[in-house]
Order: sequence, then structure tokens, then C-alpha cells
Amino acid sequence: MRSDLLDRTVATIAARAQWFLLTEDIPTRNGFLQAVAPSLKIVGVLVLVALTVTQQQLLTVGLLVGLAGCLAAASRIPARTFLGRLTGPPLVAAVVVAPQAVLMGGPQLSAVPLLPLALSTEGVAYVATFTVRVAACVGFLSLLLLTTRFSTLLAGFDRLRVPKLAVFLLAITYRYLLLFFAELERMVRARRSRTLADPDLRRTWRDSGNFVGTFLLRSLERGERVGRAARARGGTGGTSHRPTGETGGSPHHPTGFGRADLAFGLLVAATVVGVVVA
Repeated sequence: MRSDLLDRTVATIAARAQWFLLTEDIPTRNGFLQAVAPSLKIVGVLVLVALTVTQQQLLTVGLLVGLAGCLAAASRIPARTFLGRLTGPPLVAAVVVAPQAVLMGGPQLSAVPLLPLALSTEGVAYVATFTVRVAACVGFLSLLLLTTRFSTLLAGFDRLRVPKLAVFLLAITYRYLLLFFAELERMVRARRSRTLADPDLRRTWRDSGNFVGTFLLRSLERGERVGRAARARGGTGGTSHRPTGETGGSPHHPTGFGRADLAFGLLVAATVVGVVVA
């Protein structure tokens, strides 16, 4: 059984995607955000994200990234897990907006060695601010996903009176993504088991097209089966979601609000007031 560049790339993408979606045992730890009620946590995180995207100062968004890091530490999230989710999207965002460092007008930076293009001060500041802003937003959303089981998150949306159709679509999308990447891994293993010799670049390129086409067909077929199963069970009818294993309150999310909820609410309010006043 041999593997080539296509196998290794696809397997890595599938494994990383599943690692990103699955939170393992972190929601059950005795941390700060784990003790906050899901509905309050959702509202607080959305407020912090909305506050972040409106900021234009690099120092402000940098402090918000620091706040996300402090909340991760208080919630006993391993640094590797948190940083692993925090680095990818900002790097992609930096690549996307990097041309603005050249295209935006304004004073030019002093000549930078090995760079034939002149960089503007405003352009570089814009790229840096945008990248850090994305990091802060991803950090806050990662805190929500890492400290809350998905079933508990759906229950929180129910308590916030989010339209049931939107909650249903979110649940289906999440579960289908897990099946999506699991199917991708199975196809990689099947391809490896049928590969007896090291394929050359030409064959790998040809096989890549066949692999992608087969995968898309399987995904469409799986999606149709999921849709038929949903219709057989009553379609999108208003099913309420309850956290796994809960019959009323839970050890981490008791009925009503406690000290952790008050502390988180005050922290969000203080952050909003501090950023707006500053």
C-alpha cells in the first residue's frame, strides 16, 4: 500500500477538518466559559464579534485577541488546540488582502530589501489590522465551539427563539460535514489499498480529476439520502434540541443564571464600554 501527494494532501485536509469540528472533552472541563449558560454565551460572543469587526485600530483589535486568549486560558483550553484554530483563517485573510499594501495610496514606507514594489504605510496598516481582526473573530467563535457541545449549542439557539428552520439547517450542516470528511478519508484509504507502485506526476494529476469527480457524486448521493431520511421523519418540523444527557439542568449549565454568567456578562459589557469610550 503506497501513498502519493494526492493521498497525503486529502487525508491531511480531512483529518484537520474533523479535528476542527470535534471538541472532544473540552466542554466537560471545569472552566470559566463551560459554566456560562449557552444562550448567554452565544449572545456575548456575538456581541464581541460584532464589536471586533467595527474596529479600525490595530491596538484595539490586538487587545481583543488578548482577551480571547485570556478566556481560553480561564476555560482550560490547551494552547495548541486554541492556536491551531486561531492561525489558519488569519493567514488566509492576510494572503487575500496583501495586495492592499501596494494598491492603497498614502506615504510610502522606506525601501524594503528584496521587495521590488513600494509599500504604503496605510496599506500595511490595513493588512495588519484586517488580519488581527480576523484572528480576534475566529478566537471568540472558537471559544464558543470549544466550550460548548453542539447539542447544547442548538439548545441555546432554541432558548433564544432562533427560527427552528435555521437551527435545523445548522444541525444538518454540522452533521453532514462530519460525514463529508469521513467519506473523504474512506476514499483515500481505498485508493491507497489499490496503489501498488509509486505513481508519477502525470498519473497523479489524472487520478486527481477522477477522485474529485467520484467524491462529488458520492457527496450528492449522500445528501439526497439525508434529505429523504429527513422527510421520512417529518421533514423540518419543529424539533426542540436538548443537550445530550440532560433532563433539566446540567452540571455545567444549571437552570437559571449563576456567578459565572454574571461575570461573563459584566466582562462583555466592560469590554464594549471600554472600546467605545476609548
